[in-house]
Parts: sequence; structure tokens; C-alpha cells
Amino acid sequence: MKRCLLILTVLVIFGAQAFCQEERQIRFTFDEGVSFAQVTRVERLTDRSNFVRENMMIGPYLTVKALGMPVADLQLDVSAYYPLYQAFNGMQQQPRNVLNYAVDTYLAVNLTIDKFKYVLITGSMGMHYMYQLTDEWHMNYLGLGITTGFELPISAGWTIVNRNFFSYDNANLGPNKIIQPFYASYQYHINLGVRYSRRVRNEYSYIK
Repeated sequence: MKRCLLILTVLVIFGAQAFCQEERQIRFTFDEGVSFAQVTRVERLTDRSNFVRENMMIGPYLTVKALGMPVADLQLDVSAYYPLYQAFNGMQQQPRNVLNYAVDTYLAVNLTIDKFKYVLITGSMGMHYMYQLTDEWHMNYLGLGITTGFELPISAGWTIVNRNFFSYDNANLGPNKIIQPFYASYQYHINLGVRYSRRVRNEYSYIK
């Protein structure tokens, strides 16, 4: 709860600063596409090798960027996932619940490098949260994440977007924390999508 209040406070501060500057124009862009996620949870044991649980999931994602902010540009990623594969210590496991799913959010400070003109390099760092329904638990993950990726300006309005995400999370915020706590949890996501914008145009593009 305290972490959630901290995130909300940061958002309020950024918003207040933005509206206090009359000459600054905040512009929003929207990316959408397909995301692949791999979630790994490690259960540490003292008398034998660790238990490692893996989930591979796929689903749609949406990214909203706020450009022209007074301190730094912000981005918010929202994804929904359905599991394709799950394993325990490398052995595939058949799910017992067909309604397993996950919802993922990522709020970050965004940086774009346009030095190469026709290939834009992007990066970000921020807070990550995921809710995941598994066969055993309602999992809640909270941690820090980073992204790297690139953007290809196809035309003045259309852009192909790639983003690679990694996070290290605390996976012991749900009911599993007493019975089955996890020593470590980390995630890797690959996003591939497109963006169309009438207000934020590409200065350089492959198609004029």
C-alpha cells in the first residue's frame, strides 16, 4: 500500500508540474501490438537443488507515452497474458485451471535517442507490477524494470516498435508468502507493435 501511494504521489507531482507550465504542450502517443512474456520464480531449498517454476505467456499490450513533460517523458505499459507453457524444474506441466491469466503494468521514465535518424533507440526504467492467477496462487509481483528497444519510422505517421523488458520482482505479496515464499523472481518480455500518430510525426521515414 505504501508503495502504491508513493507511485500515485509521483504521478500527481509530474501532472502538477506539467499543467503549471503554460507554454509546454504535452503530447500523447499510443503503441499497440503483441507481447511475449517469460516469468521465472525460484524457491530456495537448503537440502537439495532449488525449485524453479516458469511460465511462458502471450497477449496484447498497449503503451501510452507522455511527451514534453517538464522533468522527463513518461510511459505506461499495460499487457494481458494467457499462458502457453509452464514448467517445473525444466519439465512441462499441464495446467489444472483453464482460466489462468496475468495482467501486467509498467510505469517508467522514457528516453529516446534519434541520432541514427532512421532507427530510433529507446530505453526506460521504472516500477513494475504484475498480477498472475496460477494453479496454486493469486500471485502479485512488484519490482523494478528496464527496457531497451528500437523504433523504425515507416512513414510520417506510422512506426514499427520493438521493446525488450526485464524486471526483478518481489513475488511474495500474495497469499503464497507464508506457505510458499519465493527467493527470487524475474521476467523477460518482448513487445512488437505499431504506432500511428497525427500529432507526433516522424521527421525522417523510409516512405516520404
